[in-house]
Amino acid sequence: MLMLDAHALNKVILGFYREGREVPLASFQEWALEQIQSLIAFESAWWGNAAADPPELHEIHLHNCDQGILDEYPHYLEQDFFRAALIASPGVSVNMSDLTTRARYVRTPLYRELGRRFKVEWSLGTLLIEPTSSLYEFLTVWRHDRKRPFSEAERQTKELLMPHLAETHRTVRLRHVLKVPGPPNREWALVDIRGFLREASPAFVSRLRQQWPAWSGSRLPEPLASLVGAGPVDAAAAAQFDVTDCGQLRYLSGKSAGALGQLSAREREIAVRYARGETYSAIAAALSLSPPTVRNHIAHCFRKLAVNNKVELVRRLEAKE
Repeated sequence: MLMLDAHALNKVILGFYREGREVPLASFQEWALEQIQSLIAFESAWWGNAAADPPELHEIHLHNCDQGILDEYPHYLEQDFFRAALIASPGVSVNMSDLTTRARYVRTPLYRELGRRFKVEWSLGTLLIEPTSSLYEFLTVWRHDRKRPFSEAERQTKELLMPHLAETHRTVRLRHVLKVPGPPNREWALVDIRGFLREASPAFVSRLRQQWPAWSGSRLPEPLASLVGAGPVDAAAAAQFDVTDCGQLRYLSGKSAGALGQLSAREREIAVRYARGETYSAIAAALSLSPPTVRNHIAHCFRKLAVNNKVELVRRLEAKE
């Protein structure tokens, strides 16, 4: 194990959790990079989120680097062998010197037209996959001195640091954004203005999957994404979710599901079908159940909702309270 001094590493990690959680969100990334520099020397860096499909950069923080790189880099994204290595090994820090020789790197268009201009002589990066959104969170640090590649000890140190860094960043972001008035809500999410998930509670994800069974990925279903963008708002989605502006992010919280909220997922499905006029047999066939099982579920729904017949059930479901 070639890792740098364990005591120094431990001090930085403890600092992330003890001091970092009190740092304002707007200055957290610069603060955190200063802590890392106490272990690994570097001159510039970029830190942000990215989507895999389609490939796109989100919310990039640049440290000591010209903003022009954000305009130029997309043209070289598919040629970036370093990016490909990060995606292929999430959680593993990648050292450019392990991927190619200096002589080969300087002959690539990536270096001649981008790296040289922005002083990217050596790179050391780590990519993590956010479990809820499936977005990539990455941090790559750069050295400007062509004679000073990163070492294996520095690579190992960064690999150990990155999960703690990402978790502290998440804690700071949540503390900043979740200062929302009103009682706690189990169904909540943080999204950007394009509808990409940054954080979400399991209950929120479960509700999305129930309402939009075909939904998958890191972007909200289109009707729900309309609530956080600049276009027309989907009325049905607006009736089910509240949106709070939190600067660059939006806080979504589920409104009460009314009577349906008192039922299990299976009971909700059966109650809605029954209220629409489907027979026991039709519901049973659609859900691969027996008619007696459907009848028992409907009886449970009647008891939970304090109704005695289908007409009362329909009224109860329509009342949304």
